[in-house]
Amino acid sequence: MAGVIMVDGTIKISPGACVRPARGLCFALVLLVIAAVPAGAGVSVRSGGKTVAVPSFERGGVVWVPAAGVAQQAGFSQLYNLSSGRLILANERGRILFIRDNYFYAADTSVAILSFPPVQRDSLLYLPVPDLARILSVKYPGRVSWDANAAAITFNPLTHTVLSISTEAKQNGTVASVVLADSLPYEVTYFHPNLAINFSGGSIDPKAIRRKLRAGVIDSAFTVQYEGSAQVSFILNHAIETPHVDYDAAKRTLMVALRPKIEQKKPSAPPAQVPHDISGIRTVVIDPGHGGKDPGAIGPTGVMEKDVVLGIGLELKKMLEKAGLKVHMTRSKDVFIPLRDRTKFANDKRADIFVSIHADAIDGDKKKRDAVKGYKVYFLSHAKNEEDKMVAMRENAVIELEGKESIQNYTALQDVLNSIAGAEYLRESQDLSIIIEQSLGSNVKTIPRLQLGVGQANFFVLNGALMPSVLVEVGFISNTAEETLLSDKRTQYQQAAALNAAIIQFKKQVEGL
Repeated sequence: MAGVIMVDGTIKISPGACVRPARGLCFALVLLVIAAVPAGAGVSVRSGGKTVAVPSFERGGVVWVPAAGVAQQAGFSQLYNLSSGRLILANERGRILFIRDNYFYAADTSVAILSFPPVQRDSLLYLPVPDLARILSVKYPGRVSWDANAAAITFNPLTHTVLSISTEAKQNGTVASVVLADSLPYEVTYFHPNLAINFSGGSIDPKAIRRKLRAGVIDSAFTVQYEGSAQVSFILNHAIETPHVDYDAAKRTLMVALRPKIEQKKPSAPPAQVPHDISGIRTVVIDPGHGGKDPGAIGPTGVMEKDVVLGIGLELKKMLEKAGLKVHMTRSKDVFIPLRDRTKFANDKRADIFVSIHADAIDGDKKKRDAVKGYKVYFLSHAKNEEDKMVAMRENAVIELEGKESIQNYTALQDVLNSIAGAEYLRESQDLSIIIEQSLGSNVKTIPRLQLGVGQANFFVLNGALMPSVLVEVGFISNTAEETLLSDKRTQYQQAAALNAAIIQFKKQVEGL
């Protein structure tokens, strides 16, 4: 069977052999794989003038289909491991990873949440059709639609390559985003008050793109189709610094960050201190994670993460104030606070340090949960391994409680301006993480270190902090022994003392004392 291989429980369908469903033997092989599943009322998949039926079933009023069987019709290759339940769909635009019985999925390096976790039936991984159509549309060069009445998924190729424009005012500037159907060569030119983006070889429908895009320094926008290129132009109401341009290949989106230009006047007196200048550490914001309707992780006997971290936070506040520092807490009682509001609070208080306190947890049987224990400290950056990425996924899942608008904000484009600002404190955040990790090891003997060194990942609660910021996982509340320790006031006091000692040491290091 050319094109289909079984290796260590993994079904491999090579992309070269199976990129298009109408190619003889490959098409037959895909149908054989799909036909092996007892089908319910079938779902039609329409692509390239062809219609193929795939099996389906209904659960909870939602139609489920085999992800690989549907994606195959749009030119995706597949790799499915029966033992681990990991399915990878890939094409020239990148890859998508699904995991059996897991709410989270990954599109390249981005992680998002499904409505329902994928389920396995007769060697195939099934997903709800609405989720699958939405996710495939990110990697498909066109529009993917689901017609529930006709029980049909349709892959429609696009006629234009510049799809949409959006603008958004941020705390320290404006972001203009242009979504493309495919990667295109581009050139950004700025001569006030006009900012133009030219896409060589691009095509655009000026009538279909919304023009009322006033936001921040942008007054209006218009588009022009030239022979051989497409142009998007913005009229600005304020002079700007050199634009910062970033292209997200996974989302095929060009983002341009615009910062207002500040007129430099000759000071008659020494200049005021730069905001968030950490040459002196004076103000600390403590962020006990979760709270209110969000209990965080819950231990085997019912101990809640939100209660443990609040206890540690309150103790730490007393110690830091005794040392002469000004201390604010994002919450000092059992209330729910959205992730973004926590960072905003720290910025508004002009904090010099932001410390978010959490307790980790894993799923599985008692033997698996009790095998994993220990503390770890993280700072904001791209995750370098799957373990750090999973920790961030668990902590970021709280956005489900914040409503659809917040979810879209978090799971859409990364906030370019906040990323730029956060990068300014990357080294300081890493240094603070190392000091805290060492202090916990010296002062809390009952809870070991999880892994050597500190971690890094995209924690939403740290995104946008305009100061050195860290997230501390004080232990695994899912571990029976550590749940008992974390709920004990003496352990909470020891952990607060370790954090206090680390912050004082970092303060001395920064101030050169």
